[in-house]
Amino acid sequence: MEMRMTSNQVTFRWPFRLKGFDEIQAPGTYTVTVEKERLDTLTMQAWRQVSATLRLAHHGVVEHVAIDVAELNDALRRDRDPQLGPPNAPPADRTRNRTRDILHLRSNRP
Repeated sequence: MEMRMTSNQVTFRWPFRLKGFDEIQAPGTYTVTVEKERLDTLTMQAWRQVSATLRLAHHGVVEHVAIDVAELNDALRRDRDPQLGPPNAPPADRTRNRTRDILHLRSNRP
């Protein structure tokens, strides 16, 4: 079976956490590696994702942690959009479609 691996870099401006992480990760640029296998089809070329990992470096040790790409994309969207959440890491067990109360502040300046 034919396999292919792609690596991309993602950048977080704020601390973040994904499921399976022991601790909050610092802002910065991280490498994401996705491995796909080719599906045997007669009509078209198709690939299926087999795994995705995020490369973490701590104190000289490099670790590749399995991640969910959809969760990574959600975290990146939250990181860039202040309307979706505060610029800090959500708890690891936070549910996805949780509603939030929005507080509107008005200035008393004339």
